[in-house]
Amino acid sequence: MFVGPTLPRSEPVLSAPGVRVRPPVGHGDLFDATIRGGDTAVSIDGVYHQAPALRHKEILAAMGRGVRVIGAASIGALRAAELDAFGMLGVGAIYTAYARGEIGGDDEVAVGQVPDGGREALTWPMVNLRHVLQLARTSGVLDQARAELLPAALRGIYYPQRTTAAGRLPAAGEAEFAVWPAEQREHDPYFGDLKRADALAAVRTAFDGRVPPGGGRTQSA
Repeated sequence: MFVGPTLPRSEPVLSAPGVRVRPPVGHGDLFDATIRGGDTAVSIDGVYHQAPALRHKEILAAMGRGVRVIGAASIGALRAAELDAFGMLGVGAIYTAYARGEIGGDDEVAVGQVPDGGREALTWPMVNLRHVLQLARTSGVLDQARAELLPAALRGIYYPQRTTAAGRLPAAGEAEFAVWPAEQREHDPYFGDLKRADALAAVRTAFDGRVPPGGGRTQSA
């Protein structure tokens, strides 16, 4: 399981029997000799700005030697949407949005991280923001027209600067929404964290071999 800021170190699944936790996946990592045919590689987080990113041919080569490759939540979702026709399994809402063309570009899932190699994310990924806005619309905090202002404003900000503070933009004109997510997280620290939910779904899929209903798609060619 290649994971970084999407799941905290305290997540129980990271210490479950049979799980080998690796840092965010990068170029060459799937060529590791310890990843053998019959294994399942779950790609969640990956590097791409500060180091060479995982390439499509590496995933195809791994699958060619019998490794089951699952992608979700972050760069794993993006790669799965690009390679599901070749047998990579995508899981979760973020993967589905990429596969349907509803979102595009790696900046949708990208986050800035602490420079000391820790897992903590310092910024707010667009996919989580979109999910929180959907929840806000459902709860009556925002209407459709006003909810479209914030993503447009944040898309104009370079992803390492998309902090939660940047989410309180005057251009959004929404004082209530500026504090609403923080209030929800007082009751649920993972409120609105779509990336985390998708990552956990991918791990469950890796263990039981089934795709959550409506949460993934795979094809073969």
